[in-house]
Amino acid sequence: MTRPAHRRRPVRPGLGLLVAVAAATPSVARAARPTDLVGAHAYDESDVVEYYDGPAGLVRVHYSVDGPTRTILDSEDGDDIPDFVQDVAATAEDVLLLFQQTGFRLPLGEDEMGLEPLGGSYALDFYLVDFGGVGDGQFVTDTCSGGVCSGYMAIENDFSGYGYADLHHAVEVLTSHELFHGVQFAYTDDLPGWLSEGTAMWGEYLFDPQSSDFLAWCDRYLEEPDRSLDRPPSGAFTGWEYGTGLYFSFLDLALGPQTMVALLEELAERGGDADLESLAVAIEAQGSTLADSWVQFVTWNLATGDHAGAMDSYPFAEELTEVPLSIEDYNIVDDERVYPLATVYVRVQHAGGPLYMGIVDDSTGLYVAVHPGERDGPVSDAVATWWPDGEGAVTELADLDAGSYIILMTQPRVADSSIAFDFCIGTADTLAECGLQAPEADADTGGGDEEPGGCGCDGTGGLATGAWLSMVGLLGLARRRR
Repeated sequence: MTRPAHRRRPVRPGLGLLVAVAAATPSVARAARPTDLVGAHAYDESDVVEYYDGPAGLVRVHYSVDGPTRTILDSEDGDDIPDFVQDVAATAEDVLLLFQQTGFRLPLGEDEMGLEPLGGSYALDFYLVDFGGVGDGQFVTDTCSGGVCSGYMAIENDFSGYGYADLHHAVEVLTSHELFHGVQFAYTDDLPGWLSEGTAMWGEYLFDPQSSDFLAWCDRYLEEPDRSLDRPPSGAFTGWEYGTGLYFSFLDLALGPQTMVALLEELAERGGDADLESLAVAIEAQGSTLADSWVQFVTWNLATGDHAGAMDSYPFAEELTEVPLSIEDYNIVDDERVYPLATVYVRVQHAGGPLYMGIVDDSTGLYVAVHPGERDGPVSDAVATWWPDGEGAVTELADLDAGSYIILMTQPRVADSSIAFDFCIGTADTLAECGLQAPEADADTGGGDEEPGGCGCDGTGGLATGAWLSMVGLLGLARRRR
């Protein structure tokens, strides 16, 4: 989806002096606002605070024209309304209208939560305040009831010392990201962090598909593809949760933005604890399955950075980093652990001829694909796929020319545990090091299909027509035996 055309400057609607903030009705408790002169990002009592109403009447921007929280007051068109203030209002309304056109609920207003107009009107309030270098914007809740919340936006008043390319870029990033948090609160106040931040990052992408902020955070996910989608790192902040925005951009590109609308609708009904269940239902509503789409997602992730260009992937694939390879060798005898909704990539340098793979332990639920690709060049479509089944699974993946091949191993399902296994990739002699024997011609020792019978994928990262797979109880993956 393309970003809306840049807005024209409005002709001075709604300038006024804010002299008082209306109180909440006695029956509804609410958090303090910056104009209450208390809290982490409050105005000072010496600030002279004015407001400006956006051209569509959706937002009201509050800003200081004099005092310690004074904003940037430059006005090139001479209308005495700061250009920065007008840009915040116009961009925020563009974002809100795009979200609404996509099918999302808009952030709830005070009137919908039993509050008086806290900023002097029922428009969504923006406050330009001093974050002091600690953060730069936030959707702040006023009050919550029945699992939903209303609130306001606080945004840095001048971005002095911040690393944005320019003020407009900062405004675009913060309004699209933080306002999507406001959209989330219109559905539920119970989202897990990875889903909350991941979909908010996608909100940035929806508004600006070329967003450098979005692209930079995507790399954080690609640096750890072996981590389950719903299991961000514990402890210190790493940004991985923000990186999951890549997954939601994939769903947008592969299935459409209505997937995220359906996801929030499901979460409103089921609650945040049913995050993956809601995700599966939302994907199925678009005609796919969690397993099918996951295999396509992790295949696209292989074709990024220097590996982009030879098979289907993101339109911005070349701007992303490459996924790490856990092993690189001529013949591989090793052990691995693949978590649910996570992926491991290894590279094998093959001398030519039959390429075998054997797995000692039960690896039921694992999907394997083989992609040609040199270290610094594009990766090509899969030349072999495999669904191993049971203990001691062995297969001849393909009879291949000499060269470099990347083996993708993923568990494309919701499950309670990882799949841990010893495995071998290489020649028949390599299999023997695992205590396994190469299969005889036409023998079935692996329990899987030469073509991916488990997910309906065509080996290219796309979905084969008429080959959709249904999830059974969301805890197992259907597969066929030959």
